Amino acid sequence: MAVTLKTAQDMYNFCQDHGMGKGNSQSWDLKHFQLIEETLSPNEHVLTVFEGLHNYASLSKHDKNFAYAVTTKRFIMAQKKAIGSVLQTVSLSNVNDITFQKKALMGIVTIDTMKERFNVAANYEVAERIHKSVLKALEIAGKSF
Repeated sequence: MAVTLKTAQDMYNFCQDHGMGKGNSQSWDLKHFQLIEETLSPNEHVLTVFEGLHNYASLSKHDKNFAYAVTTKRFIMAQKKAIGSVLQTVSLSNVNDITFQKKALMGIVTIDTMKERFNVAANYEVAERIHKSVLKALEIAGKSF
């Protein structure tokens, strides 16, 4: 993962180039990634990024599209809304496990933390790529399972 991911445009391009999910439109995807760009500290490096349906329970029950980043320090989950935004972070030290499930219609990557679980859904092939990329990023960051 020698790609530099510092700007929202870099993150969006990475998702497109590597098949790591996409939202409703480029403009909204860039707004989600802009939130991630703005929260990065100067000595924090993004290892991988992806997009998916946040807190997925079913096709009709989820928190819509979010952008995600795994950095050298934390998971960042971001969604820009018409009014306001959502930004969640989880320290890598609080991540217990990352799992992948193939469901009937979707692939689901589950991020299990000390306090909660986040289900990220995408089509099966994309979710599988996300899972592999996240595991590789966590390995680079020194976190193993």
